[in-house]
Amino acid sequence: MVRIGTHVSSSKSLDLVFDRGKEVKADTIQFFLSSPRSWKWKERTDEEKFLFKEKRNKTGISPVVVHSSYLFNLASNDKNLREKSIEGVINELKLCEELEINFYVIHPGKAKGQPQDIALKNIIQSLKYIFSEVELKNTIFLLETLAGQKGEIGKTTEEIAKLIEPFYENNIGICIDTCHIYSAGYKINEEEGFFSYKEELKKYIGLEKVFLIHCNDSKTPFNSRKDRHEHIGEGSIGYKGFELFLNDSFFSKLPFILETPKVGNWDLINMKRLRNLIKAPVAQ
Repeated sequence: MVRIGTHVSSSKSLDLVFDRGKEVKADTIQFFLSSPRSWKWKERTDEEKFLFKEKRNKTGISPVVVHSSYLFNLASNDKNLREKSIEGVINELKLCEELEINFYVIHPGKAKGQPQDIALKNIIQSLKYIFSEVELKNTIFLLETLAGQKGEIGKTTEEIAKLIEPFYENNIGICIDTCHIYSAGYKINEEEGFFSYKEELKKYIGLEKVFLIHCNDSKTPFNSRKDRHEHIGEGSIGYKGFELFLNDSFFSKLPFILETPKVGNWDLINMKRLRNLIKAPVAQ
């Protein structure tokens, strides 16, 4: 059974993510713990945490995914920004552990003018400190594959592998974003390119470290190095790429979460399109 869902709003109260998930018939959901474009951290009340766990049990929506703030940059050569990012990640991870969130997804970071090897070292040092402060028992920390725009680290499987290697025994893994890897140069909408990418994952990382798929079409052409999400079947990836993922013997066991534009009832349309591509029974 393939579990398909979408990113939902967590505004007003965290427990409302489950109501919003049910509204669009999502099997699984992703959300932000606070505004992704603000540094302000909001403490949650015991009542809100209780309601979150209660609704999670009642709805059966699973797994539950948190996406980190977009402001965090663990690769930054600006010491203050990197320290603020580390503190922000720690705050979010502590709450994830308390709420028993399944997965925490983060963009590894941006080099922004510094050499790639230095940026990689900054991320690794940042992660070492984070994992020394938060013991992950309930939550798996996922580095997201990126498109490679503006000095992003994590645009290739080899880069992701270098980041994961020092922490392989930790609760760590990767989240594949279909738009990002396609834009970074992996031609996943053709069988040869798709299976070549899967073999590369096996070689450098191991499929056992792949836990989640961000399911997005791309507004821009192949290898554009741009992060522009589009509705399923409306972009340059097209239906074939998603059909390959959804019916693959390994990937079909993972949760698929949409991060497509929030317009009208497109969440329902996109999820229906994905479900229609599956050749085996799917959760309804």
